Amino acid sequence: MQSIERRTPSGKGWRARAEECRAIADGFENPDTRAKMLAVAAGYDRMAESAERCERQDAIKRAVGTATSPCGPSV
Repeated sequence: MQSIERRTPSGKGWRARAEECRAIADGFENPDTRAKMLAVAAGYDRMAESAERCERQDAIKRAVGTATSPCGPSV
């Protein structure tokens, strides 16, 4: 059975999704709908922060020669 490697978006990728959600939210007239879309964007921002933290940890590990990462590969 072949294994499928899952890649998680990089911090930059999550930030792009958050910006997309904010742009979509700007088009909504209904304040409740706009607020929900902005909440989705905030969630993507939190995922970006987490991914960026992992990216920094990975960079440090590569620099000291311990390249294993609990964060997994990113795209």
